[in-house]
Amino acid sequence: MVIYASAPTVGGVVQQIWQIDLGVGLALLYNFGVFLVIPITQGDLVSVPENLNDTPYFVSLHDWGLVSPFMLAFTFAIFLLPIHHNVKKFAVMSNAFFMLKFINPMNPRVGGTDLKDLNNSDYATQGLMKNLAVYSIIGVVGTLISLMTVLLPTPLFATKKLMRHMGHAPTDIRKILNLIMDSYCFRVKDIKKMDFFRLRLDRLLNAAQHRLSEMEDLLDDCWWEEIVGVGLCLTFNKNVAKQFVKLYGRLLKDLRAMKFAIEAENGHWTHVVLMKRMQQSLHIMQAEANDLLQEIANRVLEASTEMPTPKFTHLEQTVCHFMKKYTKLYGAMLSAEVHTTGDVGKTMSLNVFVYSFHSFVHTLFEFEERLSHKNFTCRYRIVKFFKMVWCSIYQGTMYMKRMIVFAVRTTLAVLIAYCISTFVFAFSATGPTAIAMVAQFHVGGTYGNMRNRMAGLVAGTVVPSILHFFVCKISDVVFYNALNNAVLFVWIVGSMYVCYSSSYLRMAGMVSAYMSASVLLDHSCRTTTKALSYSSITENSVAIMTLMIVEGILQPQSARSLLRSNIQQVLWAYSKVFRRVFTHHITSTDATAPSVGDLPTVNETDTMKAKLSEEETRALHKELSLVLPTILKQQKKLVHDATAEPSLWKPKFSNEQYTQVLSVCWTLLDQLRLLSDLVEWRERSYRNCVHEGYRLKRRNAGSLNDECTAAFKEQEEERAQQPETVYFTAVAPTTEDMIPEAPLPPLPSNATPAVAKARWDSSRNAYESVVDESLEALVTLFSKDFTYKTADDYAIYLQMKEAFRIADKDCSGTVDASELVVLLEKLMPYTGDQGSVHMEQYVDEFMRLVDKNHDGQVTFAEFMQALNDGFRLELEIYENTAQMIPSNTGQLNKEPPLQQEGPASMDISDDSSAVDLLESSTATSDALMTLPSSAARVLMPRSTTFFTAPSSLSGLDSVLGSDDEREQIPQIGTSRRRWWTQTRTESTGIALLNVESFSLNEAAATLKQSYSELLLRSLDDDDQHVTMEDFIVMSCLISACEDIAANLTRLNTLAAS
Repeated sequence: MVIYASAPTVGGVVQQIWQIDLGVGLALLYNFGVFLVIPITQGDLVSVPENLNDTPYFVSLHDWGLVSPFMLAFTFAIFLLPIHHNVKKFAVMSNAFFMLKFINPMNPRVGGTDLKDLNNSDYATQGLMKNLAVYSIIGVVGTLISLMTVLLPTPLFATKKLMRHMGHAPTDIRKILNLIMDSYCFRVKDIKKMDFFRLRLDRLLNAAQHRLSEMEDLLDDCWWEEIVGVGLCLTFNKNVAKQFVKLYGRLLKDLRAMKFAIEAENGHWTHVVLMKRMQQSLHIMQAEANDLLQEIANRVLEASTEMPTPKFTHLEQTVCHFMKKYTKLYGAMLSAEVHTTGDVGKTMSLNVFVYSFHSFVHTLFEFEERLSHKNFTCRYRIVKFFKMVWCSIYQGTMYMKRMIVFAVRTTLAVLIAYCISTFVFAFSATGPTAIAMVAQFHVGGTYGNMRNRMAGLVAGTVVPSILHFFVCKISDVVFYNALNNAVLFVWIVGSMYVCYSSSYLRMAGMVSAYMSASVLLDHSCRTTTKALSYSSITENSVAIMTLMIVEGILQPQSARSLLRSNIQQVLWAYSKVFRRVFTHHITSTDATAPSVGDLPTVNETDTMKAKLSEEETRALHKELSLVLPTILKQQKKLVHDATAEPSLWKPKFSNEQYTQVLSVCWTLLDQLRLLSDLVEWRERSYRNCVHEGYRLKRRNAGSLNDECTAAFKEQEEERAQQPETVYFTAVAPTTEDMIPEAPLPPLPSNATPAVAKARWDSSRNAYESVVDESLEALVTLFSKDFTYKTADDYAIYLQMKEAFRIADKDCSGTVDASELVVLLEKLMPYTGDQGSVHMEQYVDEFMRLVDKNHDGQVTFAEFMQALNDGFRLELEIYENTAQMIPSNTGQLNKEPPLQQEGPASMDISDDSSAVDLLESSTATSDALMTLPSSAARVLMPRSTTFFTAPSSLSGLDSVLGSDDEREQIPQIGTSRRRWWTQTRTESTGIALLNVESFSLNEAAATLKQSYSELLLRSLDDDDQHVTMEDFIVMSCLISACEDIAANLTRLNTLAAS
């Protein structure tokens, strides 16, 4: 018990003591209740002559059969209850020990084969209950010994550690804030060229995040220390400290938003002009914010529940003055002669910085209000605690399928060990106890869990057994005890160090400590004629092997499949969150709200008109701050487990690829958090202002016009003087670097706000649709159907999805005959001198074969199903011919009927080649097929059948040469569909599918351009009331959308790589 109750702090030990004693107490009370009702009769005795100790004993089948169901029911119920794992572990272990002692008919005081005398008060039910109660009390004493180890000679209080962290927390924030403000406001440089600055900023942010994690962990231990009165001795209030830790986490989130802003900044002339006017105001707020945070920390360390300081009010007034000044400056800059529509997009990163800094300061002076509304009375805290406990019992996540499977498997393993202990190991509780100690609800693959347990089993038995063998040879009792205890101490210390040092090796360290203790505490070698008894080792080994076999047989789980399911879950959650937040921000501003009669895209009609309620906002914040980070932490562990899992027949697992996927998922979560925080920031800004925000309008530029002109000319001169230098870097150019800043042609100068609004609605619908479809495609790519597909299968699916999306111009999810022309042109990109060749015939035959319900619409699912069923696009190419034909002379056909041996006959030269572009596979097919360089010279065949009815044969009878060569091509059934291509080895390959890039970044750039045009025309309209807060929110929204598009593009690239 001393080992099991160990922890690094006093609070941790108190928690362990409570959980251990509670588990033992539950088992003791349960056994009291069972055996007061069920009498021990020693009926139906059977002899067990063979066992490890070579001593025959008896088993009462009546008592064993009567008690076993109660043992089984208790074990399953405990494993399923929403209580801490430590409680479950010691409850199951103690219950198995107690029940085996009750049903054991052998007399422990006699070395022979005598039975217990049930008339003896020591062996009656009441006597056994008293003995087991004494045994439990001894265990409690052992846990108290563990408490003394952390109290003497110097108490290891979690409260002191937390107070030290809170004392250093303002310094962390000050360093990060000063570094960001100095680089962004006073140096005005592109952060992408400041390598050392980025390294230092990342290092400071990582250190601050590590401190936050440690403080959050210490809060739980502080709660247990506060129960025993440590908080009173150290003048510490855990609830106030918890509010400060939350404040620290919110400030770090705002600092990360500021980092995102400066990463998007490129030193535009608008940034130079505005910063020159706002430097002083920002510096004043920076100094006041640092001083206020330090004062808050000092009062928290004093356990004060009040924050009476004038600095809160003064800082709030300073922020309001800054927003008013910034609104006037920006309105004046809009009237500058050199200001254009593109400059609006260039200043969006500055607006993101203003928002994040405003949110940072607002978080500080709002702390007083949060603290004043907090109830610190003991009665309220007790009621809240029991309410949380009661709600957790009915929480659905506690009874999820995986928890039920874990309970069934572990209960079955305990039952098997219980039977083995009864009929093989002479009622020894070592086996069930080992399973109870080792079994743990594990989010990960079965193999990784088995490997860690096996490593702990070997480490805790082999070397300790060898050492114990030689130690047992020592004749001197004192020397034997000293050396044996020294070996025990060293081995347990090493095992527990491994257990606590790495979360991945926690199971191995715990098993090693448990096994080494059972081996080295066995002193039977001193009293028996045998040099060493392996009974304990055998029992533990059999029990752990039993658990591993049961887990391996009963619904084993692969870490790979769990990882891909985890990614699916994250992406699906991202899709729902983005849709709700994006819709809320769009509909919350009059200028950007959907027009009357505007058709919804991927959203439902009621969702397009609805805004997030206060309750929905809280639920969304909880999901982004608690639920999704927990899932991503599990994803990190699953990546580690999947790396260690043997591949066997599976493709090799790419740790680097899935690590990058995890990194992108975290980045997307940060952007969604930013969009979620904007909801609260907008409402908070309007609530604090007596008017409806600061109105943004064009003002007289005045002297600012000359500054803008000078800054613009200086920027142009710098660009002209910069040589065209090629920089060789390790970072490949991203897709967004190739997207033009203005993908759409600019609106005419006399265009009305209605025209700009129509363009905005179109770009908004397009962006929302492409993001939703991209996330949906990624969810499909990480499904079970694509588990063993190649990178080419992934790539062709993404290309087909992109081609279908481009053809679906109205974002309805289907394509009709008119839109099908665009899709076919994307699939058959080659053009020649003859123009279009019978495209109508292709469309009609395509619709006849793919449109199953004949409604004139083809969905993406129908198209992909046709591919899976054998639909094939065939392109015939002839070399060394003079006639040129256009690209769309390809053939789209299904397999010929059974009576046909191949396609329709064609006259083909001996050096011809044909390519199957799209051939079915169980999912989708190859990504990039190649053609010879002479593919531009194509001859139209004399007789061509574009589409034929499908058959049971696969379309692998393509023409690959002369008639003689065709006869050598085997016929392969649908179960072995594959791609065929005939090209010369010396030819240069080019891609057939005319979809070369993802349109996410282009859609984001279009969104920014259309909003810039809409903003300037809305400002010219007196009926439009555009506030600075709305402009900042939309700037943050569009900047986040750009980053989301870039990261989704990266995810698509990783999936197809």
